[in-house]
Amino acid sequence: MASILESKTGTSPVLANIIAGAIMGLLTVTSAVAFGALIFTGELEPYLPFGIGLFLFSSVIISGVITALSSFPPIVATIAEVTVPIFSLIARQIVAAMPDAPVEQKLLTVVATLVVNSFVTGAIFLGLGWFRLGSFVRFIPYPVVGGFLAGIGALLFNAALQSVSGLNLQPFSIANFFELNVFWQWFPAALFAAAMFILPQRINSVFVYPTIILGSVAIFYAALSVTGISIADATNRGWLLGSVPSGGLYHFETFNALQQANWNVIAQQIPTLGALWLISAIALLLHANGIELVASRDLDLNRELRAAGLASFIAGIGGGIGGFPSAGENALSYQLGARGRLVGGIIAGLCLAMMIGGATLLSLFPNFILIGMPLLITVEFFNEWLYEAWFKFARADYAIIVLIVLVTVTVGFLQAFVVGLGAAIVLFVINYSRLTVTRRTSSGAFHHSNVLRTSEELEILESQGEQAYIVELQGLIFFGTANKLLNQVRDRIHNEQLPPVHYVILDFRLVSGLDASAVLSFAKLNQVARQKQIHLIYTHLSKQAKERLKQGDCLEEDDPFCHVFADLDRGLEWYEQQVLLQQSIPEDRSQSPKTALAAHLKADFSDPSQVDRLMDYLEVCELAEGEYLFHQGDPYNGLFFVASGQVSVVLTLRDGQLKRIRTYTIGNTIGEMGLYRKTDRMASVVADKPSTLYFLPTATFEQLEKTNPMLAAGIHRFIVVLLAERLQHREKELSQLLESF
Repeated sequence: MASILESKTGTSPVLANIIAGAIMGLLTVTSAVAFGALIFTGELEPYLPFGIGLFLFSSVIISGVITALSSFPPIVATIAEVTVPIFSLIARQIVAAMPDAPVEQKLLTVVATLVVNSFVTGAIFLGLGWFRLGSFVRFIPYPVVGGFLAGIGALLFNAALQSVSGLNLQPFSIANFFELNVFWQWFPAALFAAAMFILPQRINSVFVYPTIILGSVAIFYAALSVTGISIADATNRGWLLGSVPSGGLYHFETFNALQQANWNVIAQQIPTLGALWLISAIALLLHANGIELVASRDLDLNRELRAAGLASFIAGIGGGIGGFPSAGENALSYQLGARGRLVGGIIAGLCLAMMIGGATLLSLFPNFILIGMPLLITVEFFNEWLYEAWFKFARADYAIIVLIVLVTVTVGFLQAFVVGLGAAIVLFVINYSRLTVTRRTSSGAFHHSNVLRTSEELEILESQGEQAYIVELQGLIFFGTANKLLNQVRDRIHNEQLPPVHYVILDFRLVSGLDASAVLSFAKLNQVARQKQIHLIYTHLSKQAKERLKQGDCLEEDDPFCHVFADLDRGLEWYEQQVLLQQSIPEDRSQSPKTALAAHLKADFSDPSQVDRLMDYLEVCELAEGEYLFHQGDPYNGLFFVASGQVSVVLTLRDGQLKRIRTYTIGNTIGEMGLYRKTDRMASVVADKPSTLYFLPTATFEQLEKTNPMLAAGIHRFIVVLLAERLQHREKELSQLLESF
């Protein structure tokens, strides 16, 4: 796709990359100088040129390495802006913790801290990328990430004010801001930040950023000329960077830093650095997602992590800090027409040139730009995470963002990290506890097992069905949702307006996990079941859930009121059998299977006298327990009638497991649909216990249609009525289940 520059001006791709690289290089140099001014302030201000050299060196390494290794050729990678305010805070803490140490040792301790951070950050990035764990960082709650970024904006704002020469924030006084010299430092910086924030949103031009920077410098020097203020006077007033020695800015001090640093003081910074490492990983992946949207293509996140990790490690060797691609800078670069790796090379080259021979130029750099750049980032963070977030987030989530910012400003960054994460966890628990783990509740009146019962048995089960309270569970069960479930079952048990419950069936098929803290609620439910003599039936328990419940003494083997079944179907079958044993008339075992089958068929045939003639055409079939009547895929060969015992229709799934579809007892037929469709057997039939069946071959039935059409018509009518009854029952069951959602 042609770049914007090509489409508007006809610029060639190479020239477009050169222009994009030059503009982004200018912004990168400006940011590196501004970030150096934020960290090397106060007692470290005499070493500001050295600090700027470190940041320019870091920019060279970051841009060069990541450009060479990234999965996105025109990537723009610079110092991670989210790390700068934290390092500014750490530098001040290090200086404060070493009141009697020489300034040189304080400086080397700060440099050693930068080295440690770069090495650890590099190792973390490389580890995440190597083991392809980048996606795990995304589990950090998004409002917490937003709160951290907004908090970093607040730290940047504070660091920008700290760099204003002559401004005393301790104690805070508004009058200090309007002292003439102080005012003419922060006011132009605020105007510069406002212009950098507002104008690019109003003016659709690829040159708006460099024009603002160069135009601001021109206006500054024009103002000096009009007012007659000399360069030396402007430097003395703190309006120019000044005091930059000639020659190269960068000096290799890594070995000296590691040898002379105060490691006890560095160790005190580990908690803050730890939070920074986590934030850096999150920020990298967030920016990578933003770049994917800008470029309309996917990035290899693990490759980007490895590239950033290597860049951070190499920068740390030289005493610098790491970085990674920024979504905003890459959006601008892409708009400028960047499509190749030449862009990153130009950025690295400009930073290198400034590091080697830009000392004189930097001495003339207006200070308001160095103050305005962090103010710009502050405005951008606040706009996204305090203003726009108001319209995007729920109020509770937005409150977490504000809370993190307030704790960051009043207490500290590390404390804000802990408080924000804790608040997000509490909010998650509260919100999740409001969700129900009950997917559906029903009763045995309409929710039956796959055992095909006779009409008499169905009537008994429907009339006694309210004895069973069936609860299908879902999601994660922990202490909050488990207690809600306990109260729900208790309310049903104690509801005197409904028939008493004797069976509670809990189905765990859709449960994703059972927390150890939830076991107490199930233990209390067991106590209630024993007191009320209610059978508690667990179905489809996972191995982990079963172990948890056993550890909580919820599944005692000798408990007559606690039962475990492989699935809901088996649990319903057991409950139905208990009800039928209590309500039905005992089976007459003196009857032969043939006589018992004939009695059942006569109750359903329109002309009972036809049953005796039918029995003469049937062939007996005896099955032992576990023996198959036929297998899935076998050709259809006739109709079966169950005379005694029990058989089940099972379906072989793709993974080889067997799924029970239906179970047939005495009086039921198997294969009635095949009698008309003549298709292969769609499932297998196996005997659950020794069974006797009677078989009507297809050939025999076809012969009956010719020789005894009245009997054939009776069989047809019997099958049609049977199918209609089954369909009516299924429709009623489906209607009841839909109403229970």
